[in-house]
Amino acid sequence: MDYSLIGRLISDKLRDRSTYILAFIIGTLINLYGQLLVPWFRNGDAPLKVLIDELYNNTGLSLFSIFLAYAFPFCVGIYSVVVARYKNRRVESIAEFPDQKPDPVFRATMEGQLVEVGAETQILFDKHDITAAQHIIGDELWVKISSGNAIFDGIRLHFEPEGVDYLVTSRPMENSHINVYMTRLPEKAVI
Repeated sequence: MDYSLIGRLISDKLRDRSTYILAFIIGTLINLYGQLLVPWFRNGDAPLKVLIDELYNNTGLSLFSIFLAYAFPFCVGIYSVVVARYKNRRVESIAEFPDQKPDPVFRATMEGQLVEVGAETQILFDKHDITAAQHIIGDELWVKISSGNAIFDGIRLHFEPEGVDYLVTSRPMENSHINVYMTRLPEKAVI
């Protein structure tokens, strides 16, 4: 068990304003129900008087029950989010991977329409007004890549606007999309 990750997840949830807003709303509803509606159901009259009497006669217990109505949803909310994120940490890590890759990585339809683009890739694409796979791969290579279920590994591509060479790898997906991974080659690389 990774206790430092759990601590970070708890810290993240404590910094999230919605944690407190949700606990306040649910705690208020619990208090309204427990402190006002239940006495009204039982006695039928003056539930506010019953609450004031309870606060006067059993101050500690009354304040503790009011506090508990807020603390319970607060703790449950933190626990449920931390457990869910801890269990899904691998999925989150994998999802962040394309955004952290400095070289271009993207997913496109068979027609070349961009479906998903890594964060670093989006910067490059915006800089050179690339709106389709063909704009960076070229029409001829894209026709080869999208022509079937072929896997292309290590196709060298010169990207003129940057003056750099990339090694292009593609993988077809079951949903008729194609993942394209580009690795920038050092200037003196020979392949």
